[in-house]
Amino acid sequence: MQLPEERRRLILDAVEREGKVLAAELATRLGASEDTVRRDLRDLDNAGLLRRVHGGALRRSAGEAPLQQRAERDAPRKAALGLALRSLVQPTDTVLIDAGSTNLALANQLDDGCAAAIVTNSPQVALALRGFQRTRIVLIGGVYSPACGAALGAQAVAEVGRIHADLCIVGVCAVHAQKGLYAADPEEALFKRAMLAASGRRAAAVLNERLLDTAPFAVGALAELDHLVLEADAPPEVLARLRDAADGPDILLANKVS
Repeated sequence: MQLPEERRRLILDAVEREGKVLAAELATRLGASEDTVRRDLRDLDNAGLLRRVHGGALRRSAGEAPLQQRAERDAPRKAALGLALRSLVQPTDTVLIDAGSTNLALANQLDDGCAAAIVTNSPQVALALRGFQRTRIVLIGGVYSPACGAALGAQAVAEVGRIHADLCIVGVCAVHAQKGLYAADPEEALFKRAMLAASGRRAAAVLNERLLDTAPFAVGALAELDHLVLEADAPPEVLARLRDAADGPDILLANKVS
């Protein structure tokens, strides 16, 4: 008889290998009931390890990995992007920052007094700033998503709608010169759209592999950004396309990672 931990590991292995699994087929393979497999899929989805869908589960995309895993991946590159984003923050600003591993790297480099207030739906970002006294830290409420590392849903969107931010720094899963900005989660995409609408200046930072790519849910047009921060070694042909985009953002290059 399999232990629950062993069964869930086999489920994750199957999802990673095949991309999509059906609960009925998994039950047959594992010698377990469909109800047991469905409970496993629910628990694994809640942990952010796969995406549960009707009848089975799907592999999560790279942008959907749990926040802590994303924060540890390519940390020096994200720190360089975060430092470039830091140059956009002014002492009188109310800054709206959402969840994301690059935004968390930014938060880790901010100093007390860098802004008048920082508003976030990410508990991890708020904790990174927990010692601040001169900069007010405001945490947005809502339904917490373990995969996104953020409070999302109707409450979170409504709270953003009552804010006017001088600057928002929005995390995106993909950027395309013609198609715009994308997120991996529909609730996250709604929250990001609300951020853009509530802010006077708007910025994002992306790794090279997310350029000229798309994800499942559109956030907005590239022209909705005022600033786009890229890595120092962003491909020249991609830079040219982004710079040629109509009404495109000012592009900032981060320092080179040694």
